[in-house]
Amino acid sequence: MRVLLCEDQEVFRLGLRVVLEAEPDIAVVAETDHLPGALTAGEQVPVQVVIARQCLVEGAALPLLRDLCRRGTAVLVLAEPREDRGADLVDVLRAGVRGYLPRRACAARMIEAVRALARHEPDIDSSATSELVRYLADPSVPAQASQRALDRLTDRQREVAELVAQGLSNEEIARRLFLSLATVKSHLTASMRRLGVRSRTQLAIMVNRDSSPAL
Repeated sequence: MRVLLCEDQEVFRLGLRVVLEAEPDIAVVAETDHLPGALTAGEQVPVQVVIARQCLVEGAALPLLRDLCRRGTAVLVLAEPREDRGADLVDVLRAGVRGYLPRRACAARMIEAVRALARHEPDIDSSATSELVRYLADPSVPAQASQRALDRLTDRQREVAELVAQGLSNEEIARRLFLSLATVKSHLTASMRRLGVRSRTQLAIMVNRDSSPAL
């Protein structure tokens, strides 16, 4: 089974490679830290399964994810640890994703999912399935008025949004957080979509409003 890793954290990517290549029937044939790179690598080397960090396939990257899935490549999304994943899960499933696990899943569970996807079988973690059911039953729950806007973001998305509010450019944010520019843009796009804003200015205003103490 030929696997491609799409992961922007080098240490985590290295760990995935070690875990997967310990299996005699799995080979990691390419690595990238952004989704466009996964599409390009997939054109050069035959790939059966792409393992991608969730934040790299959200927002502006969704059209690329759809393209990847339409090519017949199975995608295993590793979910970020947050409570309100329902909307994002719906997005990736509509794009064609059939594999979805917590990013902190154990090695054996990861290998099991890769093998299932290589056999063209879906593998959605039970916790995600439960969350999806809750979201579809009441999609307004994650957006309750009493919830702070920033609470709807992942930790990394919140970090990027707060640095935007401080006036930093994407390049400065990338250097500050040791991320690629593409990853910063992906986080920013996902944050703006999740918060329902259309510009960096609107995002900065919302961050500053949320960060201000209540009067």
